[in-house]
Amino acid sequence: MSYDYHVLLGALSAGLALVAYATYFRSIFRGDTKPHLFTWLIFGVVDGVVFWIQVGDGGGPGSWILGVAAVMNTLVAISALRYGERNIRIIDWICLGGASLGITLWLLADDPLSAVVFFVITGTFAVAPTFRKSYRKPHEESVSIWAIDVVRFALSIVALESQTLVTVLFPLAVVVQNAALVAFLLIRRRQLGTLS
Repeated sequence: MSYDYHVLLGALSAGLALVAYATYFRSIFRGDTKPHLFTWLIFGVVDGVVFWIQVGDGGGPGSWILGVAAVMNTLVAISALRYGERNIRIIDWICLGGASLGITLWLLADDPLSAVVFFVITGTFAVAPTFRKSYRKPHEESVSIWAIDVVRFALSIVALESQTLVTVLFPLAVVVQNAALVAFLLIRRRQLGTLS
């Protein structure tokens, strides 16, 4: 019995997501990682909507990762209320406002591609507070979840049954943003002498 490689890669990317989130939650509950509420709240909303856009555009198993991510990101946001970053700055509020504007523009968008473009921009605003926090405290963010995200979202692109700009653009942007965050965290840790 043979399986479609889309199903295998979709299942693998979803499985990697569960491993990454399990590691991340363990790190949060041990007090090693302090997630930024705004980042994870926006990720939960955006991933959920893009999941439905991908499903509607024939994404198939390649969209599974965003369904899993939407649920898990919402759980991280909930845990951030108690265990997350407490130092919320004006720039974080500006990023939340920018992300909210992106979501509003999505609601007004007439086509799925415009919506995905707005969500790529929204995702950039969403990850900005984590970059800001990590500049001062790079050891309070998990490198492993972001590195695994690069792999799982790359796999999800290959797993998409319909590879269109609508289905590929968002996960590709996530790969680039997360790879940039991994590099940023490692550079900052090295600069501060806290590479571990």
